[in-house]
Amino acid sequence: MVHPSVALSLPENARIADVGTGTGIWLTELAKVSPKTYRFDGYDISEASFQPADSLPENVKLGFGDFKKPIPEELRGQFDLVNIRLIIISMGEGVWESTLKNVMTLLKPGGAIQWTEGNFWTARGYRGSNSTSSVGHYLTKGQLKMNGHLKERFGFNFPDFDALFTGAGLQDVESDLLSTDRLPEQRQAFTEIGVGAVFGALKNMAGTKTEGYWTEEEVDSNKLKAVDDMQSGAYLRWDINVNIGFTSKWSAS
Repeated sequence: MVHPSVALSLPENARIADVGTGTGIWLTELAKVSPKTYRFDGYDISEASFQPADSLPENVKLGFGDFKKPIPEELRGQFDLVNIRLIIISMGEGVWESTLKNVMTLLKPGGAIQWTEGNFWTARGYRGSNSTSSVGHYLTKGQLKMNGHLKERFGFNFPDFDALFTGAGLQDVESDLLSTDRLPEQRQAFTEIGVGAVFGALKNMAGTKTEGYWTEEEVDSNKLKAVDDMQSGAYLRWDINVNIGFTSKWSAS
């Protein structure tokens, strides 16, 4: 859950922030395997998905935070690690740079940022290893349809994280590239996640009645065919980028 290069840099009383925390599951899972001296704070623009406060470990707190706006003064320079995972759906042209600039203000001198994103531009259906597998055509078709709409409506894109991080002044930048099919036993689980996300988004978009969008009936029909692809053994694959960088150990002052 924490990149090895970052884990080695954390002090014994590390303070860790999770930006766009969702349910807070990343923090609560990390707290289970971290020293009790660590403190964890999760922030999101909605508290609707938060786990109940009384179910959280004592050193985990969740609260409101909008990472696209300037960070409150009391939080600036307070964290050894800021984690961001899977917020690409809320990003677009020109948003990555300003968001990174904002969250970097959370960090102490020498602090680290870890940003993990799925690159859905690379998502495609692939034939499975068994003889009954389809080529995954409908898995690909749904993904490409969603990508096109997201680009058109929201400027959906995927940045060059090396350039993004170095351009912001981060040091010791690393980018690890993984794939959802790296472990064969996880391919179906990732495909189920992908099918749910892709066709759920397409179903929501169908309600806009926009020209060129599938109707709800077309979404349902193509989803059934995509599920048939999956059940035949085909799978959906995309890349996962894990990107880290460190602020200078010396403050600007």
